[in-house]
Amino acid sequence: MTGLPLLNKSNFSVVYPQGKPKDPNAGILVGWNIEIALDIQSAHTIAPGAKIVVVAASGQDSEDFQDAIAYVANHGLGNSISNSYEEDTDLIAGSLEQTSWDQALEVATAKGISVNFSTGDSGDNGLGTPRGAPGVPSVAPHATAVGGTSVLNDVSHPGSTITTAWGDTLTFLAGGSSVFDPPFSIGLIGGGGGGESVFFPKPSWQASLPGKGRQTPDVSALADPYTGVTIVVTVNGQLQLQCCWGGTSLSSPIFTAIWAIADQQAGHPLGQAAPAIAALPYGGIQDVLPTTDSTKNNVTGTITDQNGSTTYSASDLFSGFLYGNKGFTSAIWPEDPGDFLDFGFGLDSSLTVRHGWDNATGYGTPYGLGFINAVAGK
Repeated sequence: MTGLPLLNKSNFSVVYPQGKPKDPNAGILVGWNIEIALDIQSAHTIAPGAKIVVVAASGQDSEDFQDAIAYVANHGLGNSISNSYEEDTDLIAGSLEQTSWDQALEVATAKGISVNFSTGDSGDNGLGTPRGAPGVPSVAPHATAVGGTSVLNDVSHPGSTITTAWGDTLTFLAGGSSVFDPPFSIGLIGGGGGGESVFFPKPSWQASLPGKGRQTPDVSALADPYTGVTIVVTVNGQLQLQCCWGGTSLSSPIFTAIWAIADQQAGHPLGQAAPAIAALPYGGIQDVLPTTDSTKNNVTGTITDQNGSTTYSASDLFSGFLYGNKGFTSAIWPEDPGDFLDFGFGLDSSLTVRHGWDNATGYGTPYGLGFINAVAGK
């Protein structure tokens, strides 16, 4: 139905570096079946001609994942690896954890492999500041950190879209037959990770960026589950079509597939993506900018109940979550009868979108063939 080539023995395989797990359902219990389905299907959609290898570790500790990456490097299984997980937060990770990760990734990088990581789905991880907020291992200097975006319809320009940072912020306006006064704000319910490391100094290719520590993300791609994808998963032996999956677990395989195409275009492995992206001239990547027209892109209006009328503006509703950022967009979401929610898009906790590199979207998003040709030197 999709027109994509079928996955078969010629383009798809599964390997078990530490042997097959004793309990084949163990990974399902903690959601790895969803992660694997999301990775495979989104990567196959972007790069249908690529060969996909699932490297299944026997556990989910850092040592298991590092061993799996080493297995790929030592056996030449691929040149672009997607990892949809984070193990820790930069602020609390110990030096042994941080160093062991970067050493493992440095070996892969030396063999021409780009090891790409999701930056996480919790913005600044509740720190209220970008410093110390990155996830481990995406913050490692030899990793490429992939953040997230939202892609929305631009209601003021039909047929056009808005790309902004993935940062979904929620406020309840009304429930049942009553309007909440004041509105009940939840805050961030999902957003791409990023920020400045307190452990790793900036690598040389980030010399022009602010701060003293390694900055993430490097690049970004679609992640918002509200603008996400549909996948097919196996549940109790039956195939199910499930809607609205996302997170940076989506953005990482999307970017990894694009990087695989760039390797093909270049005719040789391009190696770690992050330094190559940082070296691109302006226009080599699509910069993600804050939305600027708050009148047209944000909700404002009045809700009336038995107690009278209450007027809201988006800036009022999200005043506690703006961090000085006025560039965002929002939408009213009717839930059950009488329930109204207001979603703010592009408010990724203290991580904010700026012109050029920023800690919410990195240098921006790959712009199709233009990006591929730029990094491949075509």
